Amino acid sequence: MPTATIDSLLRLPKKRKMEIAERLWLSAVDERTAAVPAAHKKIIASRLADYRAGQSIPVPHAELMRQLRAK
Repeated sequence: MPTATIDSLLRLPKKRKMEIAERLWLSAVDERTAAVPAAHKKIIASRLADYRAGQSIPVPHAELMRQLRAK
């Protein structure tokens, strides 16, 4: 694939830009050492508590990604 300029990337359809952004993010982040802000930890704890209490319905990752990509 030829080297793309920022301008050419910005002209791509939204779906393609999101695919590229996801690949770039996954290539750059090390999830094992990435810092998690305290506010995010609070949200995670709350959602986990809701799940354990049966107050939320989990969605399989593949289904979540299908729904997100369909938007």
